[in-house]
Amino acid sequence: MPVRFLSRLVPLTLSVLFLGMTATGAYAYLDAGTGSMILQVLLGGIAGLLIAGKLYWHKFLSLVGLRRDPPQTDEAKDEPTVGQ
Repeated sequence: MPVRFLSRLVPLTLSVLFLGMTATGAYAYLDAGTGSMILQVLLGGIAGLLIAGKLYWHKFLSLVGLRRDPPQTDEAKDEPTVGQ
């Protein structure tokens, strides 16, 4: 059964690829707003990656072993927990 499926899948895949390669150009017009939108998407993606990197940088360094967790102060140890 799998051989029969593959024997039908390969010619179908090749015909779709050849059809895509023979398509003609679109000659579409891109106005100035399109370039601005592409620039905003790129800058927004870069900003998002930088913020995500900033959030997880300390965790990454702790995982690798380059940085230890900061020691707790005496004030944090003396505070009673909720319910006591």
